[in-house]
Amino acid sequence: MFIHCLTITSLFILITLASAQDNGEAIFKQKCTACHTIGKGKLVGPDLQGVTSRRDDAWLHKQIKSPDLMIAEGDPIATQLVKEMNGVPMAPLGLSDAEVDAVIAFLKNASKQQAAVDTGLPSQYFPTILISIGVLIALTIIGLLAGKKQVEVR
Repeated sequence: MFIHCLTITSLFILITLASAQDNGEAIFKQKCTACHTIGKGKLVGPDLQGVTSRRDDAWLHKQIKSPDLMIAEGDPIATQLVKEMNGVPMAPLGLSDAEVDAVIAFLKNASKQQAAVDTGLPSQYFPTILISIGVLIALTIIGLLAGKKQVEVR
């Protein structure tokens, strides 16, 4: 009985997390993509690739929820970001705490997915590698066959 309850609880948590990430993606696309990218460089605001590994959740929550308050309080990171973005501060988006948490969950997941994609061999190189291996094998066989000829030395 305990294991059954534990399984149901685990499934509920996974479904809730997946739902938060989906909701976070929708919010990100609606409210954030005009200024930010994930892994595609700066726009009006900074690229958010890996931001969840550089900043803790509490700072991210406060920055997303009340960026104007962060600047007014003199937060050194927020102030530096405004300088890097040519004096353009992040606009308050009017998101609820739950929406901010969903966006952070989406950013964590997106950064993990982008890191997984970046570590593999690019697929466009795969045919070239296969052809190169085939050519090397063919040249090796030709060399071995040619090497068996006897040459007279005078």
